[in-house]
Amino acid sequence: MFFYLERAFAQPKTVEVILDEGHDRPAFIRPNALFLNKGKQQVISFETGNKSRLILMGDPVVSGRSILGEDGLPDENRLFEQIKGHYYWFWLTPDGLRCGSSFGAIFPVYYHKTPDGIALCSSSVFLASRTGAEPGDKRNLLERLLFNYPFFGSTWWHGIGLLEAHRHIHLSGNRAETEGHFALERYFGAPEDTSRDSLAQLAELFQEECRAFFPKEPFAVSLTGGFDGRTLAAAARKAGKSFFTYSFGRPGAPDVATPEKQSRRLGIPYHPVTLDEQYLDRHALDSAEDFMRLTEYNGNLGRPHYRYAAEALSEKTRYIATGNFGSELFRALHIPGVMMSRPLIDVFSAPDDSWKDILRAETAIWGRDTFAEETDALIADLEAYLRQSEGMDPNHRFYIFVFGEIFRKYFGPELIMQSHFLNNRTPYLNLHFFKALNQTIWSGVHSRLFEKMKSKRMKGQLFYATFLRHADRLLYTLPTTKGYSPADVYEPWRMPMLAGGVLTRKYLKKEFADDNAVDAFFSRYHRAISGEWNAAEMPSPEIRAMLAGAPSEISGGKYFEKWIKLYSILYGWHAVCHQPAEEIQVR
Repeated sequence: MFFYLERAFAQPKTVEVILDEGHDRPAFIRPNALFLNKGKQQVISFETGNKSRLILMGDPVVSGRSILGEDGLPDENRLFEQIKGHYYWFWLTPDGLRCGSSFGAIFPVYYHKTPDGIALCSSSVFLASRTGAEPGDKRNLLERLLFNYPFFGSTWWHGIGLLEAHRHIHLSGNRAETEGHFALERYFGAPEDTSRDSLAQLAELFQEECRAFFPKEPFAVSLTGGFDGRTLAAAARKAGKSFFTYSFGRPGAPDVATPEKQSRRLGIPYHPVTLDEQYLDRHALDSAEDFMRLTEYNGNLGRPHYRYAAEALSEKTRYIATGNFGSELFRALHIPGVMMSRPLIDVFSAPDDSWKDILRAETAIWGRDTFAEETDALIADLEAYLRQSEGMDPNHRFYIFVFGEIFRKYFGPELIMQSHFLNNRTPYLNLHFFKALNQTIWSGVHSRLFEKMKSKRMKGQLFYATFLRHADRLLYTLPTTKGYSPADVYEPWRMPMLAGGVLTRKYLKKEFADDNAVDAFFSRYHRAISGEWNAAEMPSPEIRAMLAGAPSEISGGKYFEKWIKLYSILYGWHAVCHQPAEEIQVR
């Protein structure tokens, strides 16, 4: 899926739409022409009155078409509630165009603006090749090193920006402006219903939402040993849908053995994506490198199995339904890791300006002198960002960042990669359900910031258990890989079984190491990956010194998560800085 538009301010004209299924990229560029290639997705167009029309490209789930506000312009609130899923939207009028992305902004809109015009594109690589943008934005690199992904809207290239989530670009006459009035905080609500009764109502609503998300043709459901996927499997069974289940993992891993056994008991076809020695020998390295390329180096080298699984599943179906975004709706994020780094937690949790000193100390690890100007600018921008939400509940402030940045920058690369093979439908990322959930105490929005108490973090499991109890009694009683069943969560008299399952898993049951063969992959191929670059060309002496000591630590089996993160970032830095953008091929 791809789009591109160049608009010259000196010659504002009605935008022409070119649908091209034969070329992945434009064979030629025509000014004021919106080039669309749907790829594995679809293009939908309908009139909205007064010679205007809405074009959707991607995998929209349409329940209504009344997307205009009282002013006769697109209203993101209406758009996101009535058209769910992941897609680009273009609203065309005789004198202009508005362009944006769906709720969560998983599919990115990149732009390059000059005094003479603007170019919009779904691909930062293609935009860089068209505009001759200079690679190697050190501010972007610093944000990745600190937070695992860019905090703001910069890219690998100078002068190419990423459109804010839940905003759109408005082209009219000789101007291009970022506009939009959607505010996530308006949907936070208050927990009006504090009883368990609201869980049954939420379960009924979620079933209705799943019915809308499930495609008419056969599809696959991601079924692991946890709660998110089995909830979707139960919803699909209740809806009478034709589907099969899948999961991936090493032979014998709980996330393969449990779904396989339970799918057989449920009478559902199960297709494992086995991450065995053959996968490691023949596919893992190519899959990791392709994952990076398809995500324009915004992905992570630790996810080759996602790329491998996407291709394997695409041979069986055009759609998968996954539990992405589910856990984050119900429980507060709290553990530093690839989704949120320690510096990110410090920025949002510090009661004063101490986060600035912490950030400077963290930057010194990567190169105090190298990133001196970028550090000052970043701190100034973070101050301005935090000032906008001053006085807001700390957890509410963080949830705005979760929905506006973390979802699209952590999960986004995975879904973008998958879109080259099939469509990933994610019923949990759903404004209508999010709004209803926030009227109850079960929403993570109403937790304390970075809540660590486990009993308060199990709210989501209580929702899942309630849903399964109503939707599928068999799945309700089958055990998870956590050591207990949904029934143990829901029924108070089963509390001893819940506690026993947790303790058994924690103290007696041996953990299955390296379920997805990530450590095995990285320990085997880290030298091949680092062989792609010249360490002497890295941007700071501190980073070069780190890389010198990396092989011995990795060979000793130490700190894989840290090294995978750093290698992923530097792999991208090298790729964009040492080969022309036009040579970075994206399928």
